[in-house]
Amino acid sequence: MNPKKFFQTLFRTKYGKLLPLLIVAALIASASAAVFVMYYGSVTATVQPADVKLVNGGDVSGSCSAYPCATSSLSSTGDFATVGLSLFASANNNPQPATYYTDLLQVHNGAATASHTINSITISNIAQSGVDLGSVSVYYCTSQTNTPAISTSCASFTFTTTTGGSLGGNGVLPQSLAAGSSGYLEVVGNAASGAHTSDTITFQVQLSWT
Repeated sequence: MNPKKFFQTLFRTKYGKLLPLLIVAALIASASAAVFVMYYGSVTATVQPADVKLVNGGDVSGSCSAYPCATSSLSSTGDFATVGLSLFASANNNPQPATYYTDLLQVHNGAATASHTINSITISNIAQSGVDLGSVSVYYCTSQTNTPAISTSCASFTFTTTTGGSLGGNGVLPQSLAAGSSGYLEVVGNAASGAHTSDTITFQVQLSWT
């Protein structure tokens, strides 16, 4: 049969009408196969330390052999610390005298040039080993002070129970912390009337920054 007449006859049949679709499908499958060619390379990821970290201040002791005393365990990421402290207990005074830790922790921006924003500081997981907890106020101050309760450069949170919360007040937080600068976490506490010398209060300080 003449090839021309063969194809004309073929395309008139129902199978012949499907032939162009089969050819197009074959071409698409052939072209799509190229999409799945994969190339491999290597990438090196470098772990960098955080610019902003909590660091222990001068009021933190390695261990407590005399009271009042404060300890601090810092996380490896530098964004939270577990603090333990005792408060001065007096047999004669009611209310109890205040105990001051005015260089407990520092929030340090170790970046070479970049400033960062301290968004929030929260207190949580409050516990006590005895009956020491009367009232504890935690302050975040833009500069170190021995009188945080009357300073206008300090945000604060006070707890008298084991319920935590966030520091606030005086428009201090959020705060832009310049490279190489530090903010200061200070504590003022009053023991409960039945407190004992070795009673300890513990809580966690959580730092959020960008």
